[in-house]
Amino acid sequence: MASSFTPKHISSAHLLGRVDPKVLFRLLKKYGDFFKAEGVMPKTADEVDHDRLSFVLAAPSEEMPAHLMADLFYWDEVAQMAQIEDLNEIAAKHGIEFSDEVTIEEAALLVRLDAPDDLEDLHAVYHAHGLLRRKKRFLSYFATVVDLPNWRKPTQKALTLFAQDMDNWYAGQKKGRGATRVSVIDKTNAAWFVIRHGGTFKRVNTLENGESKIVFYRPEAYDLLIYYYKQGELAIFNDGDSKKERRAYCFNLGKNLFRNAAFFEQHDAEKFSLTPLREKGQAAMDCDSVEGVASAQLCRLRYRHPGKHNHRVTHTADDLFGSLDSLGEQIPDDAELECMEVKLTPSNALGRERGVRIYSPNISVYDHEADAEIAHEFLKKQGFILPRNGTPAP
Repeated sequence: MASSFTPKHISSAHLLGRVDPKVLFRLLKKYGDFFKAEGVMPKTADEVDHDRLSFVLAAPSEEMPAHLMADLFYWDEVAQMAQIEDLNEIAAKHGIEFSDEVTIEEAALLVRLDAPDDLEDLHAVYHAHGLLRRKKRFLSYFATVVDLPNWRKPTQKALTLFAQDMDNWYAGQKKGRGATRVSVIDKTNAAWFVIRHGGTFKRVNTLENGESKIVFYRPEAYDLLIYYYKQGELAIFNDGDSKKERRAYCFNLGKNLFRNAAFFEQHDAEKFSLTPLREKGQAAMDCDSVEGVASAQLCRLRYRHPGKHNHRVTHTADDLFGSLDSLGEQIPDDAELECMEVKLTPSNALGRERGVRIYSPNISVYDHEADAEIAHEFLKKQGFILPRNGTPAP
């Protein structure tokens, strides 16, 4: 199996030494033919050679089985990110016994051997947090119902049915069948759905032992859906940025979680309005009543002049209102406001500036999606968020 993946963490001889030899021996026996061919298959657990095994794991050969590659991938990734409490929870669920001296590396391997699906779900949770640490472009879709149902974490059956429906949709889009998995993370005011699925088939020209070959593979993709259940808003980041895919998420999530395929709008929501910039001016940056925010500054604005020439103007400054005032300029009354970026400074002296960029009518981009709650509060109080179905923004 050709792959660029290298398990850098668990391929260390020092870290392999942190794993009980009996547990490590189980992994070796599972792929005995491969490890025997590589000359590292011991007769007993006490004879595991960590140095030689480290060499094999650090440089995967073309003959390494795909299932072994997958085991090493999830073991390596989770061993670097996991908290022992998370692994303990899975172990208790499946009756996996950890010793009092268990290490993260050993616990992750045991869970991979005895509860592989659960380790993949845990990896998806950690991957979601990784997604949120990077700037992402979310599009919003509102619930169509006036009275929002009380939020309850979905059952595993509902998540499985949602995954199956999306799997069928991906199969119809030539993205493979059987790869879709859904994990949910329940937060204080939102639920995060992490969707792992297959991408469009690819082929790459490679060299193997000096000979040109073609490797075919289906890449793995992760999408993130965040349901703000108090607002009835579903924010979607999908890696492929397909409108049809976002509509499929709205349809199937509504169908399986709320028993209503039309629960979410099937078109991009009219969520944001930038008119407070024109109506309030500098006062639109007032954040005295927003808990956790010390100050807000407009630092970017783009607008379009009317007419057939598609003339757009973009202003950037540390304090755009202050800059325009010093130049004796203002936002043109007839211009169509398209995009703004605001820097929010947290009240906490240790916090850094947080950026939120809004594109009318419904695209939001955050430095970190974890900043969405505080940004939402600011945008709501200043009137940048439009009402949902005729009801005020909560």
